[in-house]
Amino acid sequence: MNKLFKYILENYNDGSEKVDSSTELYKVLTKTLPNKIGYTLGISDLIVKGSMGQGNKTQYPWIAIMDKNITQSTQYGLYMVYLFKRDMTGFYLSLNQGITFFEKEYGKNRHINATLVADYFRTQIGETSFSKNEINITCGEKTKSLGYGYQKTNIISKYYPIDKLDEKMLVKDLFELYHIYDDILQHISTSSYDAIIKDILVHEEESFLDADTAIYEIKKVLDQYDNLPSGLHRTLIEAEPSVKLSKKYERITKPKTTKIDYINKARKDAEIGLLGEELVINYEKERLINLDLNEYAEKIRWISKESDSYGYDIESFDVDENGKVYPIKIEVKTTASKADTEFFVTKNELEVSKEYKKSYFIYRVYDAKGLYPKFYRAAGCISDNFILDPVTYMARYKYS
Repeated sequence: MNKLFKYILENYNDGSEKVDSSTELYKVLTKTLPNKIGYTLGISDLIVKGSMGQGNKTQYPWIAIMDKNITQSTQYGLYMVYLFKRDMTGFYLSLNQGITFFEKEYGKNRHINATLVADYFRTQIGETSFSKNEINITCGEKTKSLGYGYQKTNIISKYYPIDKLDEKMLVKDLFELYHIYDDILQHISTSSYDAIIKDILVHEEESFLDADTAIYEIKKVLDQYDNLPSGLHRTLIEAEPSVKLSKKYERITKPKTTKIDYINKARKDAEIGLLGEELVINYEKERLINLDLNEYAEKIRWISKESDSYGYDIESFDVDENGKVYPIKIEVKTTASKADTEFFVTKNELEVSKEYKKSYFIYRVYDAKGLYPKFYRAAGCISDNFILDPVTYMARYKYS
């Protein structure tokens, strides 16, 4: 498989615009390599199909692996797929979903809903060597193309750059992802797939406000601050982190037993979180403008409105000691209480902070509903800056 993948990467962007079934490229992508993948897996229920478009060559060729009991088309259902990057510098092996299904069912909300469903499936997948972050086959282009859709429907993936292709790793990863795929399919069928998707989305809509609605509701609650005397504005003030925690958060041996309305708490947490992110967005724009980086201020992305799987909420920019502009990842942790209030960190956030190191920041926003909300920030791996206590675990039954 190694040599066949490399052949596609090296020859796909040859300047031709039309699909030509007589070329070696077409034969490798639609027949030779799919047959090789199918033979390697050796499972009769699987359909392996490759495509480089119909008529005109697509910028995003693929080779899909589909269980015929759930889907026989990449337009619908769950499937495994090799997705090639637009610039042909590498490709992904992805567990993905049919974007056409979301387009027909949800129209302009297709990407939002596809991401919600992908987020749900990620929570059902245990430990794996595959990444739960978003893929990038469009090479950063902000486009609503089919490639952009593939990025939003991705559940988990692994990336293979052209200069680091390894046959043993390709085969090992192929079987690992197949076992995950097969495990999920044991719980769903073609007849129940639609119902499962709709149930996931209904649950999400009932449990949480969407980002735009939540922000609107927050602003209504905080109208008192929109009518401040002339010259006063609610802006973030950077401060130093507290030296020590208040006694309020010391260990308690016998916690009080209280009944918690978890749905209401989740809604309030989501609202306060979005308020903090909006404050940070505005702060970052003002900071970059003050650095004469107006162009970059316009490029700030509110990542968490697209998906909560990235491990950070906002993508902004900073300047190094040599004056070079570089991207930074910001995870916003917000509270209406004091600076020393503890907060939760996910495993994904911790892993992403290790990956990006000094370009990863925690912005701790506190007194978020006050007249003068404040924050402090910490750069680098989360575990280097904060004391972490394992308070929640993912449990699975031990089969004998």
